[in-house]
Amino acid sequence: MCVFFISVLVTSCSDDTDEQFQGDVTVTLVSKGSKEGVEGEAKDFVFDVFLSKSFNQEIDLTFSLKDIDAFPNLLSVSKVQIQKNETQGTLTISSLEKADIDNILSDVKNFEITLNSFSGISNQITLASVEVITIKPEEGFLPLTDEQRELVEHYKTQGIDLTPWIGKIPVEVTVKTGANGLFSPFEVEQNLTYTGTTHITLSENATREKPLLKMTKNAFGLAEYLQYVFRNETILNVDYWVNNPSPTAVLNHLGMVRVDKWKAKEYSFDVAVDNILVNSDNTITYVYENGAFDNPHKEGDPVGLQDDSDWFITAVNFEYDFELWNELLEEIKGDLTFYDENILTGGSIHPDFYIGYSRIDQDDWFETNWVAATGSYDNASKEMNFKFNTDHSNSGDYDIVTVKYKVQ
Repeated sequence: MCVFFISVLVTSCSDDTDEQFQGDVTVTLVSKGSKEGVEGEAKDFVFDVFLSKSFNQEIDLTFSLKDIDAFPNLLSVSKVQIQKNETQGTLTISSLEKADIDNILSDVKNFEITLNSFSGISNQITLASVEVITIKPEEGFLPLTDEQRELVEHYKTQGIDLTPWIGKIPVEVTVKTGANGLFSPFEVEQNLTYTGTTHITLSENATREKPLLKMTKNAFGLAEYLQYVFRNETILNVDYWVNNPSPTAVLNHLGMVRVDKWKAKEYSFDVAVDNILVNSDNTITYVYENGAFDNPHKEGDPVGLQDDSDWFITAVNFEYDFELWNELLEEIKGDLTFYDENILTGGSIHPDFYIGYSRIDQDDWFETNWVAATGSYDNASKEMNFKFNTDHSNSGDYDIVTVKYKVQ
């Protein structure tokens, strides 16, 4: 009788490691942190892996991600080994670091974790829980299309490698402002510095013969400086702008709430530059005759920003995106009287109306700050450099802009 009870006790205590167990086994995944990431940013997604039963031998589990084959170089999945007489292991799914040019996602993707195979036991193993990894596209940067990727590869055969210069590129900027402006803060020379990031991609105008880039966000690192100039030409310029009849009419239309938000810098402001030509001799062409200073009026389209050839100048063609102007333009659409009497007569709140007043391919100021515009790149040192002039309605001389991009 004693022998019988001892036998039963031993059998009961060893049940969890009984390698003769033939029933089904389940696997549960428990996340140890965030399950969301951004394409191109290195990150590990870690899960504890729990078997419903232990065995007296090692068990190897191979996991995968549903539909991952359509997105190569996005995520990697580790193998999992559970030691004998144990029930726990670790699964690591890694988001791979890569250059912006190699990103492919344009929207959010969810990848369900699946159990592909296992070895070590003959039992059936199934997943007891559904876990999903979410990868978001990089904010503010659209991936290149297949056609654009083909163009980039074509340019390489011509001795031009654009790959270091496509993506979010760190930028350092120095602006030496002109003195003798009509009012403060433009009356004295300043040396202003800015750091940040410029989003650069292949231009939609690029062809096999013309490798053109477009700076889609914070072009030349100047968004903050150009907003500073624009604000001091307009909403902060109480003596010469705010209290004049046309600006007053525009501000009254906007209303106090929006005017106060503008004063507080609560409206988005950004700048782009297109058609930046990268040459095989390591120079860059980006100054053309264009509508950098706009007379925003054309018969038949009174509220559109249409270039008037009388105002074409040779300069950097900054393309502005100012949230408050967009709102105003939509509201006065079709109102020719308001547009002609208030916008065209000095009440415009589009930056083009104030910034980029003179041509920069020759000295139109005859002061001290004119420089010949230059642009160059060096893939060996991973640097891209620019130097050029800009000015604005109440300048007293050119501003000198020096821009340095350095890829890490």
